[in-house]
Amino acid sequence: MRTQRHEWGRYNVNVNAICPGYIETGINRDYWQTEAGKKLVNMLPRRRVGQAEDLDGLVLLLAFEQSGFINGAVISADDGLTVG
Repeated sequence: MRTQRHEWGRYNVNVNAICPGYIETGINRDYWQTEAGKKLVNMLPRRRVGQAEDLDGLVLLLAFEQSGFINGAVISADDGLTVG
């Protein structure tokens, strides 16, 4: 990503990454209802799985022209799962 932010920056293109935590999707929805899935959810800080809509605000932030100075950022959106 470091190379991309430099290469594309000269063309006024920002390169950022969103690193989501556990997000429920159509592919994994059934898993969260299994014993293994419930056990994993119980180990999460808020004991919940995110929804795709939980990422909307961050995506919009990065899409706004006013965020033009954000370039090369890696942003965790994981409800506190990772630290640091």
